[in-house]
Amino acid sequence: MKKIIAIVLCLIVMSLPLTSLAAPEFLGSSYVGTADYLVDILNPDSFSTTTSNSVCVVSAAAKAGTNVAIYMYDVSTGMYRKINTYFNGVKFEETAVGASGLYARQVLLREGLNKILVYAQKDNAVQTTRLEVTLLSEAYVGNLKTFITSRLN
Repeated sequence: MKKIIAIVLCLIVMSLPLTSLAAPEFLGSSYVGTADYLVDILNPDSFSTTTSNSVCVVSAAAKAGTNVAIYMYDVSTGMYRKINTYFNGVKFEETAVGASGLYARQVLLREGLNKILVYAQKDNAVQTTRLEVTLLSEAYVGNLKTFITSRLN
């Protein structure tokens, strides 16, 4: 019996570091990281931007081995929720940056203001970067095009 307990304890101790590397499913709206050197956001080119494209590519340069996850703000809970991506039926919650040091992820936008949080973790350091991307409605874009066309003619 003592051997079984010892084996179970060894398995638990060995699996703890693996589970502690995963980014949490939810983050509070005021959560901030402990570092500012893990990731540099390349796209969007400013922390607050407006677009008419319903897909935003978040790209970054980061140190190799850094785990990166993307969160979207959920108004109903007041928290950031981790975005999950499925590729060939496999769920990807976060990505480890490879030797190239580049990271990219598509984010589907909702109409209006989209608050995005980029969460980067390496060893015990965590960096969070907040982005705001406003998706314009098709009606607004159509009205804007009509206005510009009428002014040019």
